Amino acid sequence: MEPFNSTTFSSDHKPQRTLMLWFLAVCTMINSGMNAINYLMFLLFPKLMSQTVEMMQKMPAFNGDEYTEAFNVYLSIGGWQYGLLTIVEIAIFIGALVMLWKLNPIGFHIYTFGQIGLFCVQNFFIGGKMTISWDAIILTVCIILLYSMQLKYMKEPDEPEPESEPEIPSSL
Repeated sequence: MEPFNSTTFSSDHKPQRTLMLWFLAVCTMINSGMNAINYLMFLLFPKLMSQTVEMMQKMPAFNGDEYTEAFNVYLSIGGWQYGLLTIVEIAIFIGALVMLWKLNPIGFHIYTFGQIGLFCVQNFFIGGKMTISWDAIILTVCIILLYSMQLKYMKEPDEPEPESEPEIPSSL
């Protein structure tokens, strides 16, 4: 993979949304959006969420030890930790949105820092059963590499935002 610098782009460089960028960004936005909503619900409505978990534990589909353990982990996390998780997931969402919508490489950096933040929050602030496994780390690194291969299709870092000039009526 070639480094991201001013020579990465050809003179006729035109930003474009590739299918790979579109697929990665949409999947990222769905995942991080759902996670942000989930964490926000636990942050804002802890009593309602604990009642929901208790109700789900009574359902036959969620009647296993692994579900009970997962539910207990979610209920044991404090509100401020859910706040951090929500902020990090929103940052990941914004990074993917900026890459897809504006074709701006800063979105890649926001996304990458969000993933690092998620790793830190889950491993150092929460720990226990919320730590990230090695397979999740490898998958995250692979997705970051896939995003980095899409940087050459985005705007140049110093390329100004195209401004639309207001049209002046010819009758004036």
